[in-house]
Amino acid sequence: MKNHIYKLFIAISISLIFIGCDDFLTTVPESSYSVDGAYQSQSDFEYAIAAVYAAQQSLCSSASSWLRLIITRSDDTRNGANYTYGVDQFTDGDDVSTLASGWQILWQMINRSNVILDKIDDIEFEDADLKNYIKGEAYTLRAWAYYTLAWQFGGMPLIETELSVAETKTLARSSQKETFAFAEADYKKAIELLPDSWSGDDLGRVTKYAAEGGLARIYMFQSDFSSAKPYLSDIINSGLYVMEPDYVNCFTDSHDNGQERVWEIQFSGNLSGEGQAFATGWLPEGYTDAVLMPFSGYSAAMYVSLDMANAYEDGDLRKDISIVSNLTVSGTVESKYCYVLKYCHYDDYTPQSQSDWANNIPVLRYTDVKMMYAECLNEEAYVADGEAFNIINAVRDRAGLAPLTSATVPDQDSFRQALIKERRVEFAFEGLRWNDLVRWGIAQEVINANFQTEDEGAGTYSMDGDYREIFAIPYDELSRYDDESVMWQNPGY
Repeated sequence: MKNHIYKLFIAISISLIFIGCDDFLTTVPESSYSVDGAYQSQSDFEYAIAAVYAAQQSLCSSASSWLRLIITRSDDTRNGANYTYGVDQFTDGDDVSTLASGWQILWQMINRSNVILDKIDDIEFEDADLKNYIKGEAYTLRAWAYYTLAWQFGGMPLIETELSVAETKTLARSSQKETFAFAEADYKKAIELLPDSWSGDDLGRVTKYAAEGGLARIYMFQSDFSSAKPYLSDIINSGLYVMEPDYVNCFTDSHDNGQERVWEIQFSGNLSGEGQAFATGWLPEGYTDAVLMPFSGYSAAMYVSLDMANAYEDGDLRKDISIVSNLTVSGTVESKYCYVLKYCHYDDYTPQSQSDWANNIPVLRYTDVKMMYAECLNEEAYVADGEAFNIINAVRDRAGLAPLTSATVPDQDSFRQALIKERRVEFAFEGLRWNDLVRWGIAQEVINANFQTEDEGAGTYSMDGDYREIFAIPYDELSRYDDESVMWQNPGY
């Protein structure tokens, strides 16, 4: 998809022709757009599905993006950074612009997918398989958007067809559980339609196994381990994926769309306009040594929390790949705190500007598939030195760490705690930590313990209730509805 991605720029430019009103419930006159003449050929739908990918891309392409904000919600980074709007200190409300932007982009993905699914069966394709694949991609991307909205904001209006703004305003929010079920059904449809793999210019498009991984995540979030397990097993048994032998290559641009990458968001350099600035945003403005990257970072940079830095065991090879200390910033060595380095590894293409990184951003790594599977095995039944141990020990071996044994991890709960610890260091800064804390039911306990440390405010801040496991519905969205029986604010906000 590195070459295919050039279609994204074109797709963005013409997406208003295809989609019309993209921002969810943006009140523009419906007569201001038209889809007459669009969606008449196979190539139209190829551009249309590229526009759905483009929307997902925009969630993590900038230095102050939605993905960055989700990372700051966890205990991985120090609270008080720029452009976090209180999300990291749990003082946020309904006026966080980045969350509002994320909401709108996720609804763009849903709307664009709906139009494709509404119209595609009316058009004859030169390639019948491609028609099914595009339908599968639309179902997958719609499912991912609904799942993301549901775990972050709660239940959503469930819309599976193209509607006018007026029609949309009549559909009330469903429950979070119902929204998950809607996404689950989409993923199951996608699994039946998508190919096992893509090749050539199409590398990076979602596959059957990406959809299976997305579906497994829905089940994992709901602690439905028995439903998640067969989908994770199918990915493992496909034979298409292996863990990268070298941890750094889980993130290096030369290994984009490689054996570790089940699903990732595509970027391309060469000053094409399809690069990302997400990597730049982790290193600070004033860093000009040109060792880690050939330009200065941004003021959006934040420190790694001391708790996160101390979570690595001695000798863990992942630490120096994920974080960096003793940077010289504006002539001063920062010796106390670390910065995030994980996304700044490149050996194929050297970015030419702050927004020209060609590194893809992971959605689902194969190591995560394996670790979720190990979690399912342990929740099913603890087996001393069994398969779940083999999986976690393979992860630890790649990190240069000694294996766990039943002598030190003697029961189900101790294995669960070991897995919680291992997931934190393996997936640090990948946007999974906050999701994990919520689904494990330990978010408030972990966050408030972190806030008690001197570096995090010594009790100045707190997660003041489990209502903060989801965010406030953005004020602009409530205003567009102006009907609390249809769209209401989440309790506590």
